[in-house]
Amino acid sequence: MLTLYRKPDDELGLLIENKLRDIVIAHNVKIVQSKEEIPSNKGHDTLPLLIDNGKCISGEKELIRHIEDLKKLMKDWDKFQSDACFMDDDGTIC
Repeated sequence: MLTLYRKPDDELGLLIENKLRDIVIAHNVKIVQSKEEIPSNKGHDTLPLLIDNGKCISGEKELIRHIEDLKKLMKDWDKFQSDACFMDDDGTIC
């Protein structure tokens, strides 16, 4: 599960939150007042901070890049999520 830690008045944090919502990926958002509220085991102290499967991502450039990677992942995932069944030319049903 993705977890985004951000301050309430942080524009970048709000942008990342909205992008996560737009790509329809499961995530949690934790609104914090200071970096001291980030769990100490995360090893990072800058906000906004995105935790993805234990990996810490921060900084505008890195966050945007990671969001683009997630967007691609979800697009690829959606390609293979279908209730359709296809038949080959020889009549074989997948």
